[in-house]
Amino acid sequence: MTIEETDWGRGDRAQQFRDMWEPVRDEARKHYDVYKNTPVVRGGFVQEDVSEHFGHPAVLLCYSAQNGAHWIDTFVAMPDWILRIKEETAYEIGKECLGDLKGTTLDFFRHYHTDRSNLPADLFWTGRGWMRGMKTRYESIDAYAWRAKSETTPEISLTFRAYTSATPDEPAKSITSIRKILDGNNIGLKLLRSRQRPFEGMPGLEEVFILSGHECGIPKSTLFAEWAIETEAKNPQRPALYLEMLCDAEAQDDALRIWDAAIDNFTSIQAWHAKMKGGR
Repeated sequence: MTIEETDWGRGDRAQQFRDMWEPVRDEARKHYDVYKNTPVVRGGFVQEDVSEHFGHPAVLLCYSAQNGAHWIDTFVAMPDWILRIKEETAYEIGKECLGDLKGTTLDFFRHYHTDRSNLPADLFWTGRGWMRGMKTRYESIDAYAWRAKSETTPEISLTFRAYTSATPDEPAKSITSIRKILDGNNIGLKLLRSRQRPFEGMPGLEEVFILSGHECGIPKSTLFAEWAIETEAKNPQRPALYLEMLCDAEAQDDALRIWDAAIDNFTSIQAWHAKMKGGR
């Protein structure tokens, strides 16, 4: 299933809504019309008004996907945005579309919320809404920030990774635990920081270090900054979290300023919306 949320623009909303789903309908119909009388056709084509199921103007399209599967492609004209729920479902090869709306699509919508208050910790966050209650336990996110190299500033990259885990994870380990491996590969280690440091109130291990070696015969020193939490299995309040920075060692002062700002100013979704609601 894929979920798209598109903001309304200015002007005629009815036309904007048609502009979202009609091109999809036309392309699916064209594909079906080309192959409907040949042995290679899989599935068919259905268009239905399903507004009564959603409480908002809504159109369902059902058309062939791959390997005999079908797309249940639903467009819903929500008050503040257009919601598209595209679900790939398994159909018997050659079976005509039924426009079936009894499965995951409706189940998703029943658990879909658009308010911005009282956000639970185990929500699944989308761009403009959120959902809870489908027993979804695996969620992951990757975010990146990158400062390009210029004549006066070295390149610096910052990565944030988070995911829920079904099994216990190992505690974060110090880089010094692999010192023998580094020594065996002629890689020098200079440890700048190694300490427990809170990140949005969560305890974790922060380490900043420089690794020095050779790249194509040329000496090279790279600064790494890492922060990691000891995750708890199936606990949305304690997912696996990793913040990582990478740059040339010569950018140490700039990098540490960016690094400290990222940790000190990080805010969870719940805290951010609580702050916005309070106007502070």
